[in-house]
Amino acid sequence: MKKIIAISILLFSLKSLSQQIDTIKLSEIKLCELTFDNLKQKDATIIQVKLDEMDLCTDGFVQDERFENLIGYASILYPGVIFQKYKSDLNTIAKIHLTKDFKGYLPDGNYVDLKYLKAKDVLIKYDSLNVWTSRGCSDYLGINKSKALYFYVKLNKKKEPRYPIDSKYYSEQQIEGIDIVSDCYSFNKKDNPTIQPLYILDGKEVNEDILRAIKPEDVESINVLKDKSAVDKYGEKGKNGVIEIFSKSK
Repeated sequence: MKKIIAISILLFSLKSLSQQIDTIKLSEIKLCELTFDNLKQKDATIIQVKLDEMDLCTDGFVQDERFENLIGYASILYPGVIFQKYKSDLNTIAKIHLTKDFKGYLPDGNYVDLKYLKAKDVLIKYDSLNVWTSRGCSDYLGINKSKALYFYVKLNKKKEPRYPIDSKYYSEQQIEGIDIVSDCYSFNKKDNPTIQPLYILDGKEVNEDILRAIKPEDVESINVLKDKSAVDKYGEKGKNGVIEIFSKSK
């Protein structure tokens, strides 16, 4: 009886785990907010793995500054998902690479099972795609949805002619991997905007674009106001300081 109960519990556990694996929702993973420390807290057994960068040259000479190249981290909690760190902050996760073992929901809500996904399925599912992209030195062709979602098929180097691309042939090929990339530099800049002073040119508020067009030889003087003096003269707009620029009279 105990043996039957134990087997039943095991089967139930495996079924629950299978359901959990089958319903991975990548929309719940926030790139540039998620850290490697967060992953380790969830799964202390997370391991470092080498991976094939499908959008880069096979010699690894050309690199993508948005993430740490050729190195990723795999967790038993996310089958088929490889996490990659932001190159300028090796604790922040900037990219997810999906292998053939992945089945679940992409960030946009579309369900995929990579073992059975073909290029034609992607072409049907999405519009406004950049199709059959390649750096020319990669072993893969890409199907891009914006600059954040990339699908890859294996390039058949024996197929002649290689160009123009045989769309009919490659549409029938299996998707070998998916990259989901976030530009953490832009994310951090948006999340932490730089505090800008108020710029006044000859009594009128202007932006940095106008200032860049001014030649130094045309400037008569520059006056900087801070704190109370800036607010007293320009109100709330002057709280971050004011730079007054006076041009020479023509």
